[in-house]
Amino acid sequence: MAEPVIELRSVSRVYRAGETEVPALTDVSLRIRHGEFVAIMGSSGSGKSTLMNVCGCLDRPTGGSYLLEGIDVADLSEPALARIRGERIGFVFQSFNLLPRTSALENVALPLFYDSAQTSRAERLERARQALADLGLQGREDNTPSQLSGGQQQRVAIARALINRPGILLADEPTGNLDTRTSHEIMQTLRTLNRDQGVTVIVVTHEQDIAAYAARVITMRDGRIVSDEERPAAAPAGSAAAALSAHRAAPPAGMDTSIGFLGMTLGTAAQAIRRNKLRSMLTALGVFIGVAALIAMVAVGRGANEAVAQQIASLGTNMLVVLPGAATATGVRAGFGSASTLTEADALALRRESPAIVDLGYMIRQLSQVQYGGNNWTTVIAGVTPSYLSVTRWNVAAGRTLSRADEDRAADVALLGQTVARQLFGDTQSPIGARILVKGRSMEVVGILAAKGQTGFGQDQDDIVVIPFSTAQMKVLGVAAPTQAQSVATTTISNATVPVTTTAAAFPAPPNPYNIPPRLSGYVNMIFVQTAGKSAIPAAMRQITDILSRRHRIREGTLPDFNVRDMSQIAAAAESSSRIMALLLAVVASISLLVGGIGIMNTLLVSVTERTREIGLRMAIGARRLHVLLQFLVEAVLLSVAGGVAGIGGGALVSTLISVVAHWPTRLSAAAIGGGFLFSAAVGTFFGFYPARKAARLNPIEALRYE
Repeated sequence: MAEPVIELRSVSRVYRAGETEVPALTDVSLRIRHGEFVAIMGSSGSGKSTLMNVCGCLDRPTGGSYLLEGIDVADLSEPALARIRGERIGFVFQSFNLLPRTSALENVALPLFYDSAQTSRAERLERARQALADLGLQGREDNTPSQLSGGQQQRVAIARALINRPGILLADEPTGNLDTRTSHEIMQTLRTLNRDQGVTVIVVTHEQDIAAYAARVITMRDGRIVSDEERPAAAPAGSAAAALSAHRAAPPAGMDTSIGFLGMTLGTAAQAIRRNKLRSMLTALGVFIGVAALIAMVAVGRGANEAVAQQIASLGTNMLVVLPGAATATGVRAGFGSASTLTEADALALRRESPAIVDLGYMIRQLSQVQYGGNNWTTVIAGVTPSYLSVTRWNVAAGRTLSRADEDRAADVALLGQTVARQLFGDTQSPIGARILVKGRSMEVVGILAAKGQTGFGQDQDDIVVIPFSTAQMKVLGVAAPTQAQSVATTTISNATVPVTTTAAAFPAPPNPYNIPPRLSGYVNMIFVQTAGKSAIPAAMRQITDILSRRHRIREGTLPDFNVRDMSQIAAAAESSSRIMALLLAVVASISLLVGGIGIMNTLLVSVTERTREIGLRMAIGARRLHVLLQFLVEAVLLSVAGGVAGIGGGALVSTLISVVAHWPTRLSAAAIGGGFLFSAAVGTFFGFYPARKAARLNPIEALRYE
């Protein structure tokens, strides 16, 4: 007598519902030989489906033992059981369990995804096409289940069950949803498989006419076998040995190649994403926004840093800036004395008394309106000394620069920045020689300044009008000075202070080696100091501090009302500010990424619930828990990476638009691009793991029964 392919020894199966135990099988012993056609009958709740699930390694018995071809399945690991389900056993379900929105060809080829032989896609599709042709479904390969009749769907399910040439075919109510004619066609197909190919067929049914196709009928009631009847039938054409050779022995564990395994996982995940295109796009949108925002914000911050660096470099390394107002420990000018405290006399004293200073320039500025013809523009009016432009290395693009004569006679001349020239004169008319109104005073345009661009904080440096310092102080921005023959003094009469005009003879003028017109010594906003070289900066800083402290009567230990900065200090302060800004922008963008990751997790959790039966089906046809885990995890990573790649392009585009439209300096960062991509993949992995783990831990039977 041939060895049994299936042997159950006193098998029992008890389900628990809370504190209640529900026995489904009780002391069931059964032997089924290779090549048999067996029908298991019984009413609903008799245990026939549970028996088939145990035979198909979808469920484990509570008691007793189950031997498949002499091997006790209780000793097998989950991967080994999955391999048996995928390669030795084929399942045909009552409800077909075909994947929606998936073609018949892809449904049939599905078990080959988990085939240890790792066939190529072309081979899988060719085998699936042949299996459909064998069952009379030529030309229906591209139809989805909704486009097929019930009988055709069942034939697709049978083709899927046979795609791996299993030795055992388990059919649970294969005709339950079919009409009589189609039911008999399906049973004829199963009998042909049994007779011609030696496949062991086990059919669960409650219909006598369906059971009549089997050579052996087992009847169950209340979880027990009450009868086991063999009927005369023609012996299968294939012997037991042929049946054994019809399927392959299970390969040893670890035979999967890493490349094939990865390809299978990627293919399965990609299929799932393609079947839900709109939802996948919306899920990836959150990551897209986060990565795009991250790259754009870092580009803005980096552009600001580089603009600051270029601005500092353009001034040179042998430059000092003296600013009015006190300075805090962090370098921020604030507090008492933050108003203008530097005067023109201070600047002249520095030039006269500090041997480390080679040259200096100073300026006073104010926001006001300029006008030419019918055009007007609000801009910065800067009164500067002639040396200011050379000290700050600001060249003239057209016309001439300011001269000492302009300063001496407080000439009504002006230099225009590129932005002001464009706003007042357009791109065709030359401003040189034209007269404009600066705060209501007519001035001749003698030159156009070279373009400097924006600062690191987006301020347009070319939006400026430069006039002589004396002109600004005496005629435009300051208070008109007295004549050379007069000076202003005060006297106190009856506790009231009144101005008294005296002559120059009474108060002789102080020495004036720089030929400065006699006028009130007004405030200045900045003093720019040039030294002989970088090595002279420390000495110049000490001398400037000593001179101004003495002139302003700053007592030792008190906070000075001025601040001396070299370019490295200014660069460090500016870079620190822009770095903090870039960090804050990156943090905000990262929050968007986290929100996108939460969206991915939420979508996958919904997907796990929606696809519970699909997960059970995949496990029934050979998918391991690891396969399911990786499928959902790879789906999450693919979604997030797709959003990340699109976000990189979007971030680059947004950066360009910011630069073109808002005229802010931007600079793409390779680190931000790489970091955004890796962060998006990490978000997908982190937020996709929990839903993937939940899917992998589903029980195959419970998943298949999920409604």
